[in-house]
Amino acid sequence: MKRILFAVAILSMTGTAYSQNAKDFYNTPYNSRNSGSFSRSTGLLTFSYGFPNIPVSRYSYIGENRLGFGPAYAKYEHGIMDEIGIGGQMAFSAGRYEYGAGEHERIRAFHIAVLGYYHFNKLIPVANLDVYAGTGLGIRNKSVSYTDNGYRDDSDVNVAVVVRAGVRYYVTPTVGLYAEAGYDNMSEVNLGVTFRFR
Repeated sequence: MKRILFAVAILSMTGTAYSQNAKDFYNTPYNSRNSGSFSRSTGLLTFSYGFPNIPVSRYSYIGENRLGFGPAYAKYEHGIMDEIGIGGQMAFSAGRYEYGAGEHERIRAFHIAVLGYYHFNKLIPVANLDVYAGTGLGIRNKSVSYTDNGYRDDSDVNVAVVVRAGVRYYVTPTVGLYAEAGYDNMSEVNLGVTFRFR
């Protein structure tokens, strides 16, 4: 019984402290408030893996023994204001379909994009939590090659509007776990790790 009362007391004190911190946060003028999760001096380097592999899964459904990799991402962002950052991302994916007597087709895609981000660090009073949304333009080059001479190798370049929203939770001051969803012509969901520099 004493342990239960002790746990309730701790939770109550924690909740009261959080409520007071949140109240102080929201009583601060918008222009000068900041949870600490992002600022104009922040640099973010992110490595992630995306699902599904859009360049491969939306290209062909023929054949068997389908193999795929990626898309694998590398991203960088730097703050230009306490809640706004600009950055870029690169991604690579590949796939292979086997069909017939050892014949196969290979699909490779490379993507690069430039994005602007808005961070909700002036609206959410949690220093370890970085919630954001971003948009920009991306270019994807996709090539397809065949071992069967009956098919012609092909390639195309697409320009697409990139729209993403995500969240990072910092487990240490410099390392955060990362999840993102949206559209960039490569994947719909990313999971990975972010390294923060200040």
